[in-house]
Amino acid sequence: MASKTLFHVFAVPMASFLLWGCFSGSACAGPVRTRIVSLNLCTDELLLELADPSHILGLSPLATDCAESVRCEAARAYPVQRPDGENLVVTHPDVVLDGTWHRPTVPLVTDVLHVPFVQLPSIASLADIPTQIRTVAHAIGEDARGEDMIRAFGKRLESLHPVHPEQILTATVIGANLAGEEGGLITDLLKRAGFRLSASERPDGTIALETLIAHPPDLLVTGMISEGVSLAEDAVHHPALRDRFTGMHLLALPGRLTMCGTPDTLDALTALIAAHDRLTGAESTP
Repeated sequence: MASKTLFHVFAVPMASFLLWGCFSGSACAGPVRTRIVSLNLCTDELLLELADPSHILGLSPLATDCAESVRCEAARAYPVQRPDGENLVVTHPDVVLDGTWHRPTVPLVTDVLHVPFVQLPSIASLADIPTQIRTVAHAIGEDARGEDMIRAFGKRLESLHPVHPEQILTATVIGANLAGEEGGLITDLLKRAGFRLSASERPDGTIALETLIAHPPDLLVTGMISEGVSLAEDAVHHPALRDRFTGMHLLALPGRLTMCGTPDTLDALTALIAAHDRLTGAESTP
């Protein structure tokens, strides 16, 4: 009886210790993965920030494209992996990272090889970014690094706000990867920077060029990836737009800043806040 009582005395503190370890992100962290393949641009970017370089087996073809990737220079030190299942048979990684849109052969191969297949969905707001970071960090066994990145992201986000947030200005967004519909990432960025989207007359969130000229917003935001990529980017160069929107009323955002949900997305927010401050007179123009 004495030994049984002694067991109960020590069992509860030990269980509490283990539970605390899970919450602290150390004792219950996933195993560190040493053979990681990323097949998606957004997982590429997070992987490059979170993983030990020696653990990265391959990245997606877009990783080294500086028009698309914010980590293109760092990515060039790693092999490029075609985003299909056949290459996974050759490399045989111990975890595969991808987006929700992927080739059908990928989950088939990871299932046969019994390899964890982690899919990262698109984000709808800045609030989704910590979840994205935590998902990738846990998948590769780098939970502590993930939490450090999340804290740094949160600290920077708290410091970003317009000087005159009460002055809500209008903005229209056109170009690559800048969806104009309510509820997307760009809407969240604009709201935090002191803007609201101009009313759209079309179901897909777009606006006619004539309407844009006749009822101009305070700011026209254009998103560019590279010349000739899409009709939306061609519209940016229309002479009527070039003549109507100049100086502080025009902001060109690199497409790579809103392509994925990473801490670098805050660079887009910083640019939008600076534009708001210029328009409200809080920041002098050069």
